[in-house]
Parts: sequence; structure tokens; C-alpha cells
Amino acid sequence: MVSYSQAAAQAFREWLAARYGTIDTLNAAWGTIFWSQVYDSFDDIDPPIATVTEPNPAQCVDFRRFSSDQVVAFNREQVDILRAHSPGRTLLHNGMGFYTGYDHHALGRDLDAFSWDSYPLGFLDVGPWDEDTKRRYMRTGHPDMAAFHHELYRGVGHGRFWVMEQQPGPVNWATHNPAPLAGMVRLWNWEAFAHGAETVSYFRWRQAVFAQEQWHTGLYRPDGTDDAARDEAARVAAEIEHIGELAHEPAPVALVFDYEACWMLDTQPQGANFDYWQLAFTFYSGLRRLGLDVDIVAADTDLSRYALVVILSLPYVSDAARQAIERYAGPMLIGPRSGSRTETFQTPDPLAPGVLQDMLPLRVVRAESFRPGWSEAVNGPAYRGHIERWLEHIESDLAPPRRV
Repeated sequence: MVSYSQAAAQAFREWLAARYGTIDTLNAAWGTIFWSQVYDSFDDIDPPIATVTEPNPAQCVDFRRFSSDQVVAFNREQVDILRAHSPGRTLLHNGMGFYTGYDHHALGRDLDAFSWDSYPLGFLDVGPWDEDTKRRYMRTGHPDMAAFHHELYRGVGHGRFWVMEQQPGPVNWATHNPAPLAGMVRLWNWEAFAHGAETVSYFRWRQAVFAQEQWHTGLYRPDGTDDAARDEAARVAAEIEHIGELAHEPAPVALVFDYEACWMLDTQPQGANFDYWQLAFTFYSGLRRLGLDVDIVAADTDLSRYALVVILSLPYVSDAARQAIERYAGPMLIGPRSGSRTETFQTPDPLAPGVLQDMLPLRVVRAESFRPGWSEAVNGPAYRGHIERWLEHIESDLAPPRRV
């Protein structure tokens, strides 16, 4: 979780001083002249909390970067200790669904593998879907939710991932906590193995008889008798013995998921219904419906081996990401707002897509967000459909001005 403590505030000031060097450089980068935010010293800066109206967006993004760097640095300290005193072990960290509090790609670089907690019904309840979708999949989980996270954490773990906690029945922490359909626990296990999981373990073994999680089910009931998922888990174990070792084939499609992009879009969504996770699942679900296997990768990944690359949204395109994009010779789909901000959260010159204009010879001159339920028709030579949520007005020297 993000900390706003006095210690975190002081560490943030030191992080900013190391990043910008002088307070004048920071003021220029953050545009603090706007709304009379100019600082005289790094000691004057607090974390972006309890501000009038809204905090400076560049400050918000830098605080997210700082907070992520703290997690990554602490993890590295632990990794160094473990490698020194217990060499040869597989070192991994555990992640969650829909969590972007730190850059998992950056943290994963110090590890051998990664794991996550798979709660298909719990995460459906708190996820970015409408009520009709949540009712439809109430006892099964959204068909792309666990799969997306398997892909994501497989990429973070250099091709290796575990499921540290698999939901075996109703949980206690979502708004609503139904039981899965019979057979779903077995299906979730095999789905994880199909995506390359090395291990699937359950949370929990036995339902607790005290404290905060008494309603969270396990493989055994509070009295020690078998719960419904126990037989499904035993069946999967027997099937594994029969089938033997599984092989995972490389995916032909790369989907670029960038935590910094998520932080930027969270900071200035320019529309209540524009959400990075919704964008991610829209793209991912479309690829899955085409029957395509997908790797989810960082923005600076070598993309050369992929037949197709899809970039969800990349507001800030780092030098490493730009080089990876420019080196790629195949078809690439680039999502909205890419190249729309600099590293310090300013509008680039030239306009979006900024540094990508050599590849995308156009300029985004205006952006709109729509109310839920509103759409506008698109009728062109190559595509007919409707625009929802987000509309960008584009100018290009290659064609008359148009809207896409």
C-alpha cells in the first residue's frame, strides 16, 4: 500500500532531489507556476494528499514512481540476503488481481519467477465490469480475468509463474461472495496449467474458526470435514499424475501492459468511464475471441519474435520503449493516448503521438469523453461501427482532417 507517513514524505523529498537536482528544475518539470504551486525548497514538498481541488498531476505520477521504487528496492534487499545465504533456490514474489501499486515488471527483474492469488469470483465482484456481466459470470468468474493475470505474471516471472492462492469456494472480502459452480475449481486449476503455471496451491487448507476470515472457505470445513473443493483438488492431482509434464508453447501475440501508463491514466482519466483495466480487458478479450495466444510484456521488451504487437496505451514513451517499437517490423496496434505526455507529464511538442510521429504521421488535436450509453457512428471505407467512451480528433498531412 502507498504510505503518506512522515518517513515516506522525507524519503520522497530525497528521491525528488536525486531525480531533479535543483528545485528550479523540478518547478519547470512539474509546471508549478500554474495555480501558484512554486516551491522554494525540496523540504517544502509533501506527498500529494489533502490538497485543495486536486494535486499537481506530475507530482502524483512521481509519487507513484517513488512508491514503486521503494517496493522494488526493499525486495532487492531481501533477494540479496536470500541468494547469499540460501543459493540455488527459486525466489519469487506474490501479486494480486488488478493491483498496480508498484511496477511488477521492475520488481520481477530481481526474481526467478512470480506468483499471484487467483480469486475469479472475488475479483469479478470488484473488477471493471458492468452489473449484467457480473451477474452472468457470478458463479464462474469472467472467462478472461484469470487468464489475463496468468499471462501478466508469467511475463513478470520470465516465463515462470505459480498460483499461490487459488479460490476454493466463497471468500469473505468481496461485496458479494457466491460459491463457484461444481467443477469450477478443477477448471481454474487446469486453466492455470494451460497458461504455464508450475504450481497451484489453495487458500485455504481449512476454514478458520476464529478472527477476521471465518467466512473464507477452504478445502476443509471448520470442523475438519471435506468441503466441496477438496474432491476437485484431489481429482486434479490424480489427473496430473496420469498426464505427466506439460509444455507451454510461445505465444504469437504480445500485449504491452505498462504500470506507469496506468498511473498516468489514473491521474488524469479525462472521463469517469475511461479505465486502464477496462481497456486492457477489451483488447485482451478481443484477441482471445480470435483464438490467439498472448504474452503480456513490459514496454521495453524485445518484440522481434512476435507476429503481432498490441499496445494498450502508452502516454509516456520512454527511450527504451521507443527503440523497441521502432525495431519491430511486424503489424502493431497502438491504443489511445499513446505519446500524449512527456516523462514529466507535460503535453509533448509535437502533439500526441509525440515521439511516435515518425510511425504515426498524425496529430491528436482534441480529445472528448462520452457519457455512459452515448455513441457516435463511424462510417469509413475500411470500417463501420460506433465510438463509445473516448473520441480523438486527428489531423494529418497525409489526408484531410478526420475524427477516429
